[in-house]
Amino acid sequence: MTAARPQGRPRLLVNARFRDPLAPATLRGADLPDAMAVEGGRIVAVGRAAELAPFADRGFVRTDLGGATVLPGFIDCHSHLLLTGIMDLGMDVSVARTLDEVLAMAADAARDASPDEVVYGFRFEELDLAERRMPTRAELDHAAPDRAVLLIHATCHRCVMNSRALKLLAVPRGLPGADTEDSRPGGHLTGVVRDPGILTWVFPAMLRGLERGHLDAAAQSASWSALRRGITTVHSMEGGELTPGCSAVLLDNASRLPLRVVCWNQSMDLTEVERLSLPRVGGCICADGELDARTAALFEPYSDDPDNDGALLYTQREMNDFVLSAHARGLQVAVHCESERAIDQVLRAIERAQRLEPRADCRHRIEHFELPTWDQIDRMARAGVVASMQPAFVESYFGDDRMAHLASLFGPHRMRRLHPYRAILDAGVRVCGGSDSPVTGYDPLRGMACAAAHPFAEQSVTMAEALRMFTTEAAFSTFEEADKGRLAPGMLADLAVLGGDPLDTWNGGGTREDVASIPVLGAWVGGRPVDPLD
Repeated sequence: MTAARPQGRPRLLVNARFRDPLAPATLRGADLPDAMAVEGGRIVAVGRAAELAPFADRGFVRTDLGGATVLPGFIDCHSHLLLTGIMDLGMDVSVARTLDEVLAMAADAARDASPDEVVYGFRFEELDLAERRMPTRAELDHAAPDRAVLLIHATCHRCVMNSRALKLLAVPRGLPGADTEDSRPGGHLTGVVRDPGILTWVFPAMLRGLERGHLDAAAQSASWSALRRGITTVHSMEGGELTPGCSAVLLDNASRLPLRVVCWNQSMDLTEVERLSLPRVGGCICADGELDARTAALFEPYSDDPDNDGALLYTQREMNDFVLSAHARGLQVAVHCESERAIDQVLRAIERAQRLEPRADCRHRIEHFELPTWDQIDRMARAGVVASMQPAFVESYFGDDRMAHLASLFGPHRMRRLHPYRAILDAGVRVCGGSDSPVTGYDPLRGMACAAAHPFAEQSVTMAEALRMFTTEAAFSTFEEADKGRLAPGMLADLAVLGGDPLDTWNGGGTREDVASIPVLGAWVGGRPVDPLD
């Protein structure tokens, strides 16, 4: 859904460098167009200032952009807008560097909480702590003996809670994904819940406890977080088991938000999708779990856990039936697949659907596509499936202190297949970029920089290719290429205004951090500035 926007007076934008993602990447900033005319919320002309000067005589308001670089407004192809906003409004434990700091934050919040309230801590990452582990249920009990405390991991695929939270959320023994002290399904709960239980039980319980006004505020908060990074369209995965009812909330808010939203209803309930009048279905319909939680489905076990090869959350028949039914109704389908066994399951379902109900240009998507096999990449290309990926994950996976952790999970023979962007693009697969916010923050410049500076040099892309992931390819991924992703006449005047040019910065010898730290000066939606962005 793209909400209507006020269009304001026609404008002539001057004193800027307008970089279209499909223009030759060799163009330096000084060679780029330096003027743009905007009317009715769309671009009507791009060129040199002298060529566009007559627009000023036609009543176009001259707006000086102070030498900024202007790109099409970025598009984030995979995020959870409402969940991002909920976390923005909640307790952020990512600032902690020791377990004692985490426990102190929980204790402080618990003192202000009512007896029937759950204290939520968000964006927890144990690898950022000195102890490099999650707190135990007993430690959380000691920190907050009379209040419920639940810490949700940065990946959103696991959490840990104290005894009171287990009771207040009524987490049952035997819940799939709930760890037990003796590893038996009906054993005593440790307080750690992984996939699928965190998706089917914990998040729905959290959503049920939030008032509608809080969700509306969360949508606004997350929208401004995205705009501050130059994002003018967000693809938001809502609804389903993870955030029940939130697709309707997002669509109801869409006309009041300062950016555009594309809603994916992450449910296999096609009747619900039709009721919402959406042409697409999916998002985080999770075929598997998450790599670091060791719940993503592999063909062979995790290197440090020889009895665990992850888990598929659906049978092949269930996935086949869902994909075929959605495909036959003309819907675009997207499914979460982090690793090879889940990718294989969903690819089989898509290939089967195309055999039984041939359709041209479906643009079905696989979300994440983090650890494919080389053969699966070729199959993606043949099937015309779009890879919806999150390049900023590369930074979190391959950080200076995490290579050894990755090697312990996958071994050297599989590590080289993590986020293989060069191989994917060379095979002809189209890649759109996202953040999976709140897993990583809204930050397309950082995502671009990570794709271009892959730690395995053979999988790096050019900065021009990285830019297209968040612009032209992102628009293509939801059939919006006629409206978004380019600076060309007829396109929506959705713009990101930057304090530097990522292509010039990178091609001039800049580093990943140089590109990621280019300031975003403002954003325009439908021909109107929506800054200040503070």
